[in-house]
Amino acid sequence: MSETVGQAVDRVAAPKMISPDTFAQVLPAHLGPEKFTRWALTLLRRPDLAEVGQTDAGRLSIMSALMECASLGLEPGREYHLVPFKGLVTGITDYKGEVRLIWNAVQRPVIAALAYSKDDFAIRGANVPPLHEGNWFDPAGRGDVLGGYAYVDYGQQLYSLVVYMSEADFVKHRGKAQTVKVWDEWPEPMRLKTLVHQLRKWVPWSAEVKP
Repeated sequence: MSETVGQAVDRVAAPKMISPDTFAQVLPAHLGPEKFTRWALTLLRRPDLAEVGQTDAGRLSIMSALMECASLGLEPGREYHLVPFKGLVTGITDYKGEVRLIWNAVQRPVIAALAYSKDDFAIRGANVPPLHEGNWFDPAGRGDVLGGYAYVDYGQQLYSLVVYMSEADFVKHRGKAQTVKVWDEWPEPMRLKTLVHQLRKWVPWSAEVKP
């Protein structure tokens, strides 16, 4: 007999507030509450999250992060991450989640890339992608990160505003983040995530999948 969600909650020692009914209040229509709840329970088997769940404040932070994840329609553990920090959990949407939110609304490719000091790079305009060539198969030989850019390709040579960020901008975001350790462990993905998050301020995005 397959395990019920309620049995899984008891086995994982998850907060009792975790249930399909709770998440159904905020989930977008395309994502079923049973599926999301099982994703959440799988994630909460991690020992570091189980430890956070030992206190009331920790359990509340877990629920707050999962509710935000549900409201965005993202998959916990793959597109949205629960990061323990000083006994609480901080929720982080990664670059895949940021791209998904834009894709849901426009269903067009999102381009994001980092530029390095040894790349050939030239900005051409506000809504025209830059000229960018580099040795993509030798990242170690491309030098230091100078910055990055992100945009939506609408096709037929139509593009969104191209968002640019310098390495100084990235460092500033890292300095304000509670999850500095994540920045240091995953420097390129965190820079790409920050780029696409900034792009999301300038283009349509949605937790719901465009019909």
